[in-house]
Amino acid sequence: MSTSLIRVAALMSCAVLAFLPGPVVSQEQAPDLMYIDCPNRFAVIFPSPHMTRDITYRTHTGASIPAKQFYVERGMDRFIVTSVHFMNGPPVDEAHVEHAANTLRQRGEVRFQAAATYDPGMPGRQLNIFQPNGRQLRASVYMAEGHLTITEAEAEPGDFNALQFEQSITLIDAQGVDRDSNANQPNRRFQCRR
Repeated sequence: MSTSLIRVAALMSCAVLAFLPGPVVSQEQAPDLMYIDCPNRFAVIFPSPHMTRDITYRTHTGASIPAKQFYVERGMDRFIVTSVHFMNGPPVDEAHVEHAANTLRQRGEVRFQAAATYDPGMPGRQLNIFQPNGRQLRASVYMAEGHLTITEAEAEPGDFNALQFEQSITLIDAQGVDRDSNANQPNRRFQCRR
């Protein structure tokens, strides 16, 4: 199943969630919450302002390399984008993608997983994991241009903010152009922050 079809299915489930009681972010509000990071090659909708931290990421070979996390923690809810730049490696490495997915799989019972490319030549994984504490982890892993992007949305099952965060992840190039090629439309362009 292509990433576009998976996104359509997930967005349809968002439409159903919009009719459920509780706070919901409207489409008019969503663009204001979009965080765009051209150097790290992603854009995403955080549920509130995020923070950043430098971390050390362990690769499938056991090497430790510097990485950056962008995150929101609200009570027990966590929304994280981990960006790992492999400066001297190939633009795409399936082993890095699978290692990151395996690390996520260890956190609970995998209820859904898909090996889905973001766009041709950009491998990815999408995971839906129920953790032992009853919380749901919606995660994805993608790689393009030497950048490994890992998203994690940990919240109560069915949480709208987690679904929106998971579905909003967008891989962009250094100029802010969406890497998801749309056959009949020009690619979206995001305004890079300076």
